Amino acid sequence: MDWIEPMEPILRPDVVTGCQWIHQVKWDGVRILCRVENGKLRLFTKNRRERTGFYPELDEVPGLLKATSAWLDGEIIVLDQDQKPSFYHVLTRERLGNPARASLYARQNPVRYIVFDILSLDGKDLREHPLRQRKAILEERLMPGRNVAITDDFSDGDALFDLMKQKGWEGIVSKRADSPYTGGKNHRDWYKTKLQKKLLAAVCGLSMKAGFPNALLLGIRPDREWIYIGKASSGLTQEHFRLLRENMSYMASESSPFPAVPSGTEDIVWFKPALTCWVSFLEWTHDGVLRHPKILGFNRSSPDEANGTEYVE
Repeated sequence: MDWIEPMEPILRPDVVTGCQWIHQVKWDGVRILCRVENGKLRLFTKNRRERTGFYPELDEVPGLLKATSAWLDGEIIVLDQDQKPSFYHVLTRERLGNPARASLYARQNPVRYIVFDILSLDGKDLREHPLRQRKAILEERLMPGRNVAITDDFSDGDALFDLMKQKGWEGIVSKRADSPYTGGKNHRDWYKTKLQKKLLAAVCGLSMKAGFPNALLLGIRPDREWIYIGKASSGLTQEHFRLLRENMSYMASESSPFPAVPSGTEDIVWFKPALTCWVSFLEWTHDGVLRHPKILGFNRSSPDEANGTEYVE
């Protein structure tokens, strides 16, 4: 089996325009490449981590595919109660370490596989074919299923981006219709435009440097346990840090509120989760922390409200 390096969209602040571009929903999930060979299914993350057996909902894929072998590219998502893709729900599935428990998790947080590309078919490499042709082959050869769908294409990127903003979803991906499939980011054919998001987080600790605070440790509690979502210092002033230092003794805790102490959190003063703040961020990493977080301001909301609900600014 020859590994195929996934093609990755390049971040840009605005929506690319022109008749040569197609636009797709950017699904808030986990990238999964799917290999079908003689009725057998293998699943891989974009970093080549094998996840075969962890998503029993996708066992239907070989039966939906009119081919002996193929490589498919797509995103697994989990919808929340409002039918909105939830990164944290899908991350719960992706963090599962024992495939024996996959059936239980599949009932609690079932995934859907949103397919957007086909890279090979019956031994033939399709990566040099233009995207529009690959997409036509995909729609001809892969039938939709209970947990499998093919993403839609849109011609108006601005309208799709506005719709994503109304829904509070992640953003869009814009792809040149005649583009080949080029592994990595060494191309100018796929772009992603993302909405700025925010959430309410609890301050669960302070990282210290030479005896002074230099970043907040943030957490959310979507279920019963606190989850670490990263450090943030952007947006804080020296006055904020002074007040936090003066009040450390009132908020300090002898232990971390997180079930497992995050790596890279040495020299920490842990807090009882009581103080909340609004945090803007660009996206989640696959380790479940915020990318480019910025503190927008402290808040009087209860830490019970720091449940991971995301809002679009």
